[in-house]
Amino acid sequence: MTPIVFDLEWNQPLKGRTPVPGLPDEIIQIGAAKIDLQGNVLDTFSQIIKPFYYTKLNKDVSELTLLTDADLEGGLPFAEAMDAFRAWCGSDFALLSWSGSDGHVLSRNCRKFSYPTDWLPDLFDAQLMFDDYEMQEDRSWPLNYALYHFQEKPDGAHNALADVISTVLVLKHLDLEEALQDEYFIYSKAGGEESDEAE
Repeated sequence: MTPIVFDLEWNQPLKGRTPVPGLPDEIIQIGAAKIDLQGNVLDTFSQIIKPFYYTKLNKDVSELTLLTDADLEGGLPFAEAMDAFRAWCGSDFALLSWSGSDGHVLSRNCRKFSYPTDWLPDLFDAQLMFDDYEMQEDRSWPLNYALYHFQEKPDGAHNALADVISTVLVLKHLDLEEALQDEYFIYSKAGGEESDEAE
């Protein structure tokens, strides 16, 4: 089984606009890295997704990610981007992200676009791993704090792939092999079904 760390960026309605039913957040970027159990990066994936519902970039999202409307215009439609991501992931993998929000947004977007979720494996919470192995305070931690804790430096960018690499830097300090065998760290079961531990 190949561990894959992933991160999403998503767009939201412009200020004052009503969200689309069932889709408060529309994915505009996905980044991912295949790693080994020691946290070494084996391969990476990065894809801009052209929004269908929220076609104008929310100002706050643009300032955070430095993405532009022109960037989004050059992206792939959601289904094509997911096809490319699925092909890159392969057939035997686990997904990890920093907290459960990315997995929930991914499942919600798949449902809205009538895209299958049966290919999704168990989704693991790297933030929960950090708290359990290092802090033991039963609370959420910003990714930047975890990097600071291990004296690791992020690259400064805030986009999907940069956040993935930052998460990998934290995972290198944890017992990833043990964590991936522990259902406690699963926030969403295979196929997008939320577990009892899900946020």
